[in-house]
Amino acid sequence: MAYRLKFSIRVLRETGKAQEWSELQSPGLGEEFIAAMELQLKRLEQAPLLYAEVIPNVRRALLPRFLYGLFYAGRGDLVHILAMLHNARNPSRWPKNR
Repeated sequence: MAYRLKFSIRVLRETGKAQEWSELQSPGLGEEFIAAMELQLKRLEQAPLLYAEVIPNVRRALLPRFLYGLFYAGRGDLVHILAMLHNARNPSRWPKNR
C-alpha cells in the first residue's frame, strides 16, 4: 500500500535553503541533496513505520549522505512531512503549533 505525502510550507522553504547552501558548497551537490530527499520520500510512501519515533508521534528519516532529517507523523494513509532539520538542531524546540 502506498501512503500519500503531505508537506508543510516549512518543509518546502527549508528544502530550498538546504539545496541552495549545498550547491554553494560544491556545484552539483544541491541536486544530490534533492535526490537523497526524494529517495527517503519514496521510502516513506512505502513504509512510514520503518523509522523510529524521536518525540511522541513524530518520526525521523535521515537523509543519506547529508546531515538532515525529515520529521513526519502518520495518520491513516497520510504521512505529514512536518519539517526538515539539520541534525544539530533540537526538534523539541519546534513551535508548539506544528
